Amino acid sequence: MNKKIITTIISLILLCVCLPAFAYRIKGLEKDIDTPNVKIEGKSYVLLVDICDANGINWDWDSISRRITLEKNGLETVLLLGSRYYYTQDVIKKLSAPVILKKGSVYVPLKFARGKVRDLFALGKKYKIAHTKSKTAKEKQDIQPKKSARKKYEIKKVVIDPGHGGKDPGAVSRSGLYEKTVVLDVAKKIKKLLEQEGIDVTMTRDSDIFIPLGKRARIANENDADLFVSIHANANNNRWIKGFEIYCLTDKATDDNARALAASENSALEYEEGSFANSSKMTEAIVWDLKFSENREESIELAESIYEDVSEKMNLKKKNVRSARFYVLKGTEMPSVLVELSYLSNKTDENNLKKSSYKQKLAEGIVSGILNYKGKYEGSNGFSQ
Repeated sequence: MNKKIITTIISLILLCVCLPAFAYRIKGLEKDIDTPNVKIEGKSYVLLVDICDANGINWDWDSISRRITLEKNGLETVLLLGSRYYYTQDVIKKLSAPVILKKGSVYVPLKFARGKVRDLFALGKKYKIAHTKSKTAKEKQDIQPKKSARKKYEIKKVVIDPGHGGKDPGAVSRSGLYEKTVVLDVAKKIKKLLEQEGIDVTMTRDSDIFIPLGKRARIANENDADLFVSIHANANNNRWIKGFEIYCLTDKATDDNARALAASENSALEYEEGSFANSSKMTEAIVWDLKFSENREESIELAESIYEDVSEKMNLKKKNVRSARFYVLKGTEMPSVLVELSYLSNKTDENNLKKSSYKQKLAEGIVSGILNYKGKYEGSNGFSQ
C-alpha cells in the first residue's frame, strides 16, 4: 500500500481517537453557544451546562437521588443520571440515550439539545401531555371504582419500618444492645396497638433480615399506604445527649446533629449490592422525588402530632421537629416521618431501652400521635377545611 495513504489513514484514526466529535452550535433562547459534540458509546452527547447557559435555565444537583432539576418560567424538568427517562409537567418522557456523568460533567444526548429543551422551557409554552384514546361508554363503566374503594380522606393503611436489620446492626450501645433489635421490638408493639384501632398495618420487616432502603419505600407505595413511619434509635459521640426525636425529609438538615444523623442512617446503603438510585427503578425514583414535596406539610403535621403525644406520655422536654436528607424517606409517596426512640450512646437511654415497659410507653405515644393526626386529617378533609 502507498506510504502516503497509510500515513493518511493513521492520521485519521488518531484524530478520531484523540479528539471529540465536531462542535455543535446550540441555538438557545438566550444566546447561541458552541459546545463539543462528544461521542459516548457511539452516541452523540453535549454538555448539559452549556444547554442550560444557552437557554437561561436554572439547574440543581442532588447527589443522593442523583437527579438534576432544570427550572425556568415556573416549569421544571427532572433528569436522572444513568436513566433515559425524565419527568416534565406530570409526564414521564424518554431520551434517545441515558444521561451520563463523565469526568465530573453531566452530558445529555445531542437530540435533547436540538429543540426539545426550547419546547420544554419556552415562555408560556408547556410541554404537551400525551392523551390516551377516548374510552367508550362500556369501557368507562368497566373502570368504575369498586364499592370497597377507600374514601379520599381516610387513613386506613400504615407502614411501620423497623430500621436496619440482618447484616446492618445500626447503632450499637456500649453494652452491646443493637439498634436493629430495639426498633423491631417497638415496631411490633406499634403494629399491635394500631391494629386494635382497626388500622391495617404492614411492616417492612418482622424479623432480623436486611431490607434495602429503596425497597422499604417501595413496600409502602405498593401497599398504597396512607402513612409511613420509620423507627430508629439514635447515637452520638456526645454521650450526654439523650431523648426522643422525630424527623421529616428535607434537602437541607436543620443543624449539624441532624446532618450527622442522616449520614449515619444513610450509611445502610453500604450494605446494598446496588444503589437504589442506580437500579432498574429509575422511573419510579424520578416520580417519587418529585412527589415528596406534595406531602411535606402533612409530614410535618404528623411529626408534630407524634412528638406532642410522646412528650406528654414520657414527660419529655418539648423540642422542635427536625429535618434532614434521609434516604429511606425519599422514595415514599405519602406523609412520612423518621422516629429516633432514644440514644443508645447515652447510659440512661440505653438502660431504658432494655425495659419492655419503657418501649411500650414509647409505642403508645407514637400510636396516640398517629391517631390524633388521623382524626385531624379526616375531620378537615385532608387539612383543606
